[in-house]
Amino acid sequence: MRVSDALVSSAIIVRPAWRTFDEAIAGLVDRLVASTRLPEGLAPVAVQRIHEREAMASTAMVDIGVSIPHARVDGITGVVAAVAVSPHAVYEVAHGLPISIVALVLSSPSLSGEHLNFLSSLSMLLQSARLRERLRNAATPDDVLRLIRANEQARG
Repeated sequence: MRVSDALVSSAIIVRPAWRTFDEAIAGLVDRLVASTRLPEGLAPVAVQRIHEREAMASTAMVDIGVSIPHARVDGITGVVAAVAVSPHAVYEVAHGLPISIVALVLSSPSLSGEHLNFLSSLSMLLQSARLRERLRNAATPDDVLRLIRANEQARG
């Protein structure tokens, strides 16, 4: 599964006004609900699962300003994702340590292999400093989705 297959532009936000990890997670889950990618009744469980996963080990890669919070949630079909980007920070891990790209990933517990493959593909895409810079400076959610698709095609 390609990263772009799990994304829709309505689940992407550019330059959100969030300041904390909690706000980012709640906001991205809300985007998934609004885009009909996540049933509304599963939103509280999704937020809880993300926080439980983060308590085990942070998904923030501070050195590149990226975070990929993820969880598996009963009731989800397939793999769904939401993305937030900002030229400065979607949130700060600590004072002065900005995370400017957040990609939230949720999947069904029955899709362990697909979940891990998706995270691997997403991580590989975000290893590109050029793509990260372009994503941070994207003007619209459609621009973010186009950039991801173009980079997937370039990778084959």
